[in-house]
Order: sequence, then C-alpha cells, then structure tokens
Amino acid sequence: MALLADVPIGVLDPSTWNLNICRTWVHEVTAQSDVKKILSFSMVGIRNTIRFLHEMATKAGLDYPLVFQIHGGCKLYTNGTRWSFANIGEGGRDLVTYDLNRERWLPRRSTPLAELMSNTLTDLRAVSGLLEHIFSTSLPNYILMLHKEGKADLERRVPPIAVVFARTAGPAQLLLVCRVTSFYPRPITVTWLRDGKELPPSPALSTGTVLPNADLTYQLHSTLLVSPRDGHSYACRVQHCSLGDRSLLVPWENPSASSTVIITIAILLLTVIIVGAVWWWRHRKYAGFGRDSRAFLI
Repeated sequence: MALLADVPIGVLDPSTWNLNICRTWVHEVTAQSDVKKILSFSMVGIRNTIRFLHEMATKAGLDYPLVFQIHGGCKLYTNGTRWSFANIGEGGRDLVTYDLNRERWLPRRSTPLAELMSNTLTDLRAVSGLLEHIFSTSLPNYILMLHKEGKADLERRVPPIAVVFARTAGPAQLLLVCRVTSFYPRPITVTWLRDGKELPPSPALSTGTVLPNADLTYQLHSTLLVSPRDGHSYACRVQHCSLGDRSLLVPWENPSASSTVIITIAILLLTVIIVGAVWWWRHRKYAGFGRDSRAFLI
C-alpha cells in the first residue's frame, strides 16, 4: 500500500500483482512524473525481491513459513529538508535499514540473516543507485505534486462522534468507556473529567491506539475505572482540529450521584409541602377566629 500522509493512493492486488490507483488526481500526477517509469518495472521488482528473500532465507537456514515486511518513504519538511527511509523487517521486527548518506544497509539485529542481508544488499550497487535516485529526486517531486493536487482530500476535516457507556469490571468497580469514532485527521486528544476537573494520568485511566475505519476515518477508545457509588459525576472530553477551539463533552452521570440529587430534591419538595401546609392551617385558623370575633362584636 502507498500512502500520502494517511491517505491511501495505491494498493497492490496480491492475486494479480497489479497496482490499483485509489484516486483520480493520483492517476493524473503519476502520468506526469518520473514515478510512472519506476512503476512500469514494479512487477519485475516484486519478483526479484521475492527471489532475493528466498535466497537469503535459504542461506541463513531459516524454517518456513516466513513473513517479511518492507517499509519505505520520504518525509518533506517546510524548511526544505527531507528524511528518507527504507527498512526490511522479518516476523514483525526490524531486520535491516538503509543509510542513505552512507549508501549502505545496516543490520538492526545481531542475527545471521540480518548480517547476511545487509552485506549482500550493500554490495548490490545497482540497488543503492536506484534508491538514491528515487529518494533524492523522484519521490520528493512526486510528493509535492500529489500534495498540490490532493489538497482537498489531505486537508478535509471530519468531526468525531463520541458516546460514553459503563461496563461492570468487578464487584465494586465500573469501567467507563468513551468510544470516539468517525474523525479525520488522525491527531486527537481524549481526557476524562471528574466533577468538571480533568483527571491526571493514572493506572485507572487507559487510552488505546487510534485505529482506522473502513471509510478512511479513525476511531479511539478510552477507559476509566471508577467506584459505582463514589458520588462523583464523570465526562469524556474530546479535542480535535475539526472542532476548532471547542471541545466535545460527553457526560456520564453516576447513579449514586443522581440518587443523591433526587433525594435532595425530594427533601426540598417535602419541606415546601410541610411549610405550605403549616401556613395554610394557620391561615385557616386565624381566618376562622376573625369571623367569629366579628360575629360576636355585631
């Protein structure tokens, strides 16, 4: 998969090895850039890569099945500088990484496979030359062109939707869950408030990793352990660029706190009724006394 920031621009079909372009503006930019020539050799490059990995696994005496990952890209900064990277991993762990300045591959693990792969790739000068051309010229220019044409997609803002619900975590504990979803872009801040004050980090508070949704938005879960009868009220506060200076505040009312409020209101109502009844009784009493007095005077 090829990404611009976190927007998918191309996906490799594993059954056909064809690269499917995700957006119209990516088609247009690719047709005008040097990347089109590089992509024309992509199938050959994939086959050679798989063949190379098989060779390395055989020489290192590894058992199958094996899972390799290749991760590469370029970051451009507003001051004109850039940072390029190319990494190969095995089994979910870094294996070798390419040092663009020294034009050599460096092992990330002290294993025979990492040493063998780093030495072999460094000796393949054609590979280093191709990476130098891609990372220094083709890819930076391509990224700038994509950013210009895809500005609307890259700068879109989708506000989050948040709900708070509770789950029983134990005999004397509740797990409050704040589920935030359907937001874009990725950066977001979720905090918990108790009686209107922000809670500091603690073992009772946990916020998960931002995960992607199928509609190119994101989701996040944050949890808080509380006592069901602690008498406090809680709220989940969500801050996101789509909301501007505002925050999304989703309260969760503690049943014990609500019960206390209800009892307080009931006491106040009962007090009002009693005071009203006393006033009515005294009013009737003195009103009757006045009528009798007038009758006597007459």
